[in-house]
Amino acid sequence: MAESITLDLKQSFGDLNECVLVTDADRKIVFVNKAMETLLKTDADALVGATTERFFADPAQFETMAELYQSPADQRHRRAHALELKADDGSSISAEVVSAPLFDVDQTLSGLLFIARDTAERKALESKLSDIALTLEEALDAITEGFAIFDAEDRLIICNDQYREIYAHSAQAIFPGNRFEDILRFGLNRKQYDTGGLSDDEWLQERLDWHQAADGKVLEQNLGDGRWLRVSETRTSSGGVAGIRADITELKHARAQAEAAYRNLSLMADNITASVTEVDTDGRCVFINKTGCEWFNDEPQNLIGTRLRDTLPWKERETVRSLFEQAQKGEKVSTEVSFHFPDGIHRECLMSCNPRLAEDGTVEGIVVLISDNTDRKKTERTLAELYAITSTRELSHEDKIAEILRLGTEHFDLPFGIISHVIDDHYTITHAHSPGGELVPGTSFPLENTYCTLTLDANGPLATANAANSEFAKHPCHELFALETYIGAPLLVDGEIHGTINFTSAEVRKRPFTPADIQIVRQFADWVGHEIARQRDHQALMDAKVNLERIASVDDLTQVLNRRAFLERANTEVQRFRRTKRPFTAVMIDIDKFKQINDVHGHATGDEVLKLFSDVIGGALRAVDVFGRVGGEEFCMILHNTNMDDAMLVCERLRQKIIEECQLESVDQTVTCSMGLAAAAREDVEFSTLMQKADTALYEAKSTGRNKCVAYVGEPEKAAVL
Repeated sequence: MAESITLDLKQSFGDLNECVLVTDADRKIVFVNKAMETLLKTDADALVGATTERFFADPAQFETMAELYQSPADQRHRRAHALELKADDGSSISAEVVSAPLFDVDQTLSGLLFIARDTAERKALESKLSDIALTLEEALDAITEGFAIFDAEDRLIICNDQYREIYAHSAQAIFPGNRFEDILRFGLNRKQYDTGGLSDDEWLQERLDWHQAADGKVLEQNLGDGRWLRVSETRTSSGGVAGIRADITELKHARAQAEAAYRNLSLMADNITASVTEVDTDGRCVFINKTGCEWFNDEPQNLIGTRLRDTLPWKERETVRSLFEQAQKGEKVSTEVSFHFPDGIHRECLMSCNPRLAEDGTVEGIVVLISDNTDRKKTERTLAELYAITSTRELSHEDKIAEILRLGTEHFDLPFGIISHVIDDHYTITHAHSPGGELVPGTSFPLENTYCTLTLDANGPLATANAANSEFAKHPCHELFALETYIGAPLLVDGEIHGTINFTSAEVRKRPFTPADIQIVRQFADWVGHEIARQRDHQALMDAKVNLERIASVDDLTQVLNRRAFLERANTEVQRFRRTKRPFTAVMIDIDKFKQINDVHGHATGDEVLKLFSDVIGGALRAVDVFGRVGGEEFCMILHNTNMDDAMLVCERLRQKIIEECQLESVDQTVTCSMGLAAAAREDVEFSTLMQKADTALYEAKSTGRNKCVAYVGEPEKAAVL
């Protein structure tokens, strides 16, 4: 080749990382780059002009490569050739070589260009990977479960011999590269699987869905020959699926035998209303009857193997632990325990722990019997408390009824308690107990919309713990108020129907009502009826007494306190002042020129003025203040907890209010008033002394022009005028 071409080759390939070698048509080397010099462990001067034969470790490969010169357009130029070369130092080189023909301007072959790559490292890596794969296969074969990995395209990558043995009917289809679905179909066609009544396509789709989910959940797979497999599949980081198959046939058979034994034992134990369980020495449940499952609020399969006592509050767990420790020593123990069970019911129980002994005398389990004594003990407590409530003198009539309603809600475990009064077709709540005060006394309903109409029709106690599944479901109350639980009884007062007492809830009661509950609500009704009758008699006496007291203490015309009643209250205020030192102010009030009103307009008009005057003043005072009529047109008031300065402000406001609001169209003069104020002092032992001081100040107000407020300051001439 021309020297210019060689120069071009150096410029193009001299520093290239790939190994480049160029020959002429006679297979003589005309160019090598630095990378090729390094590969062959020689230099360009030693190579140029020599043939390539010296570098072939196998002469036959040299002869084969000669065909490339004879057929320059052959497709072999486009393929890589694996050659074994030898370097100048005699070492062997594994290389991958590709070639390209070189032509002159006449399209005559002038030589070949070779690019070589050292494949020693790749072969070493392939060898290492092969060793790793072999090790992996050996490791997989050491696993007792079947194991397989599928790639992201769901083609088998690798599996162990156990996997093929488990699916023996599908073994021919279990080879690398085959799709998971194709392996399944192969097995289906040979009855490999028990499809459980599904068609092959339905079963296949379900299995593929599970396989694609690959979420690690366990699938129990039934094979056609009766074997059972536990299948667990998870997604790999590369998007494939890795799965493990374990033969659980013996486990399934053992489980079936255990379930049969459990059913036989349950058949006997489930007829017992008490909870019957057996636990091992670690406290884990190995058997539980139907009642126990209801109390612990779960299914047997979920409770067996767990520590039942862990579901109880910590104090109750401590009690159970103490009993177990005694039973584990071989002692039979029993005690009364209060349990809050997971079903939400609090039970008073008798708990017995009976150790089960092995042949060598050691304890291998504990049989636990828990009997529910709640109804008996609750009834005893309720009757005792009812007697205490009805016999005490510490509680009022209203307090006793409130306590009975509270006691009833606690006894029946219901949130609402009501005493009603029924008149004709109207039902009115008179007393109520509810968690948030939802039931308001005075609320009325049509009687026909309440369950109590059924109680009154029955003429005795009535109850339901699940209205939706009883005759109560047809009643309007169930639709209107959705009450699922009800127990009630008629109330008789003096032999006549007064109403009902009842306890209700919107929730279904977990415990059915017992005959003892019916008797309890009957006793509640009897006592409340008796108490209402007694209270009626008492109230009649009290009303008569109040009426007499009112007549004796209230002024007939103005309906404010008369002089006697006012002075009694006033002296009480003086005693309170001497005891507590809390100030108060006495105020004497006189209507100005009242005689003129009577003389000009008559006494009837004067009476109207007195009544209007009393209403205006009385309506403006506080409940703690005292106001009364002490003479014809004279009034007196006591301003509670008020010193002279504050009292002056109050009196001035009242004086102005009289001018604005105490006028009659029939009276042509302006109605005004004068006031005299006296603050309580240490020397005021009787109210009469203070009243005299206020009267002195009043005289000063009237004598100095009327329609003003004057405070007593010691001497009349020194009185302060506002």
